[in-house]
Amino acid sequence: MEVTALPPRLASEWEVGAGSPRAFIPHPCKSSQVGAGRSFGRGTALRGGCDSELVIFFGCFESYEDQRGRRAEILQEMQGLLDAWCQDRIPGLRLQFPEQNMPGVLWFQLVSEDLENWMDVKLVPAFDALGTLSPGIKPKPEVYATLLNSGCQGGEHAACFAELRRNFVNTRPVKLKNLILLVKHWFRQEEARSRPLPPVYALELLTIFAWERGCGKDAFSLAQGFRSVLGLIQQYQGLRVFWTVNYSLEDPTVGDFLRRQLERPRPVILDPADPTWDVGSGTAWHWDVLAQEARTCCHHPCFLEAAGSPVQPWEGLVSFPGEVCCPFKGNFFVCNLFLFVCVAFCLVSPSAFGRL
Repeated sequence: MEVTALPPRLASEWEVGAGSPRAFIPHPCKSSQVGAGRSFGRGTALRGGCDSELVIFFGCFESYEDQRGRRAEILQEMQGLLDAWCQDRIPGLRLQFPEQNMPGVLWFQLVSEDLENWMDVKLVPAFDALGTLSPGIKPKPEVYATLLNSGCQGGEHAACFAELRRNFVNTRPVKLKNLILLVKHWFRQEEARSRPLPPVYALELLTIFAWERGCGKDAFSLAQGFRSVLGLIQQYQGLRVFWTVNYSLEDPTVGDFLRRQLERPRPVILDPADPTWDVGSGTAWHWDVLAQEARTCCHHPCFLEAAGSPVQPWEGLVSFPGEVCCPFKGNFFVCNLFLFVCVAFCLVSPSAFGRL
């Protein structure tokens, strides 16, 4: 089963184009490396539209302060050079420039005319805070101490840690990525109703958290996994999620900051790459609305066992006393086939799942 559900043509043409921005990086500020982030970079892109973050690390940025001070100037030059570069049309694709309302980002859309797919692309000039990383090795504590001493706002420099974020997701089993796709597709149906819901990345992290705590195996039931994530969403007021794969409580500076972060209004879901970014953001989003939709979704027939009893979440995660059962009677094969069709529709037809 394809994990990255973005059509191969759009993906490959973007990869070809992704190298092209090197040609319009303004002199004397040369890029030291370019990295991809967000759904496309993490391998969790859905068919029908996704987001990609192209992080351009500049050698002339020697600190976060340099990045903050020179970013506007470089973005202006990049926009002019990108305008000139995109005059040569790519067959079957077109570039669109929405209103630039994101500080520190140059935003455009790459649209496939025949496949009716699109990709939001955000070009982000960034300070190379990590340098050369060895696989499986934590960044030095000084990296995060410098970040915390820069006076940054929460998540302001998250792009500087895109490689760590990508590695955190990309190393996961294929079936877990399929569960992430299923959760994201369900979320997309709710997001389309134009309500201020939490970022989809929060759902990706919550899915990984559910799998780590409740399962941890390559083979598992998608129904049980999906049910577990929906259960966590319903208990959003008690969520406090963080990882220590890249930073830890042991360093005094980082540890003190983390303890303060974990006292924020819940849900707290800290980015595993950047401790300043609370993806859950407490009361900033309508978690209550999302929780209600999750509660409704749990009554769907695909969450019933052969005997009609509800599929239970993974142990140690959630518990719901007095849960109502949907009056659907069917055999176990039918229930699993139904869920398999849901996953397949996520990969093939984005609108289909919303009609089930």
